[in-house]
Amino acid sequence: MAQIAKRLWDKAGKKRIPLTGSFELLPTCNFSCKMCYVRKTQKEVNESGGLLSADYWLQIADDAMELGLLFPLLTGGEPLLREDFREIMSGMLDRGLQVSINSNGSLVDESMAKWLGHHKPVRMNITLYGSGEDSYQRLCGNGEAYEKVCRGVELLKQYQVPVKFNASITRYNVQDLEAMIQYAKSVDSPIEIASYMFPPVRRDSSMIGKNDRLTPEEAALVKVKADYLQNDAKWFYSQIMRYQCFVPVTDEMLQKQSSSEGHEISCRAGRCAFWVDWKGNIGNCGMYYVAGKNLRNCSFKEAWDCIVEQTNKIRYSPVCTNCPNFFLCHACIAMIYNECGDVNGRPEYLCRMNQAAAGYYQEFAKLLKDVPDISESSELPEIHECDWEKLI
Repeated sequence: MAQIAKRLWDKAGKKRIPLTGSFELLPTCNFSCKMCYVRKTQKEVNESGGLLSADYWLQIADDAMELGLLFPLLTGGEPLLREDFREIMSGMLDRGLQVSINSNGSLVDESMAKWLGHHKPVRMNITLYGSGEDSYQRLCGNGEAYEKVCRGVELLKQYQVPVKFNASITRYNVQDLEAMIQYAKSVDSPIEIASYMFPPVRRDSSMIGKNDRLTPEEAALVKVKADYLQNDAKWFYSQIMRYQCFVPVTDEMLQKQSSSEGHEISCRAGRCAFWVDWKGNIGNCGMYYVAGKNLRNCSFKEAWDCIVEQTNKIRYSPVCTNCPNFFLCHACIAMIYNECGDVNGRPEYLCRMNQAAAGYYQEFAKLLKDVPDISESSELPEIHECDWEKLI
């Protein structure tokens, strides 16, 4: 099955077929997360002309389907805030589309869970912001939501709706990392940890390279700790070996890297994926709009052809793609743009994060040096909190 999926995505990328698209139904949310890059108030939405109708979103889906859309993602803001969410969701399912949903999970009540049980998404992606009321209050300004999220997950499981967790780690909830991973295990759902937070340039153009987030070194430690907590010993040991290849970058190396040609982008954005924001603007992804088209002013095909043409011309920052550590960092074009305000810049936050991760993995190698056959073991030795503190 995995091989079939890979072939499908590879073909879509080569043929420039928009196989997947994100539909940002609204920018409003019942949370006010400190690091959010999209959230707007209802007043701001109204002043900008309001939201697109359900019929309009379904027309976009129809137009995209003619070019190959199969896997739409309904996102926001919080998409379940829309009174016509079920109309949009069921309309896409009726068209044979394989729909996924991004949500904070707090609005999933018995009625919604039962409905989703009969109108199943491919997956319900729920973002976790902590393991208790205090963390939800600090980060999201909505402490009471925590119990609602847990209840929503319980109901989704009851109605056999597939759930995957994403966890956004900041200084407001970093202490909950292990508890969030354990919670995901307890409800038998995968969880993906993100310690890198995009600068919210979409919300505020002055925020290039800034956000209310962890320091690069703290973000690196969270990444390494999450890898340790979620994987077996053999995989973790392979990560240690990979990061032993890290090369400290000198000024001379930077000069040489910047003088070489940048590589083509290799992600799906603008090749087989698109993003339509709540105002009808279509671009490569939610964090990087290369074509700047609005679907109110042109057809989907015209917009997609323009995105493909512009994407083919894009080159990564040469200082990044020619860096000997690029295979460890994987800085995408959107990260570079939002960190630097330019696709040719050097995202120093990511460079520092990557270098720190390499250092932490080397420290782990020392902690594990007395463990026999660690590369073949299925279990990692316990690392006590005092040992974690030594790594900081």
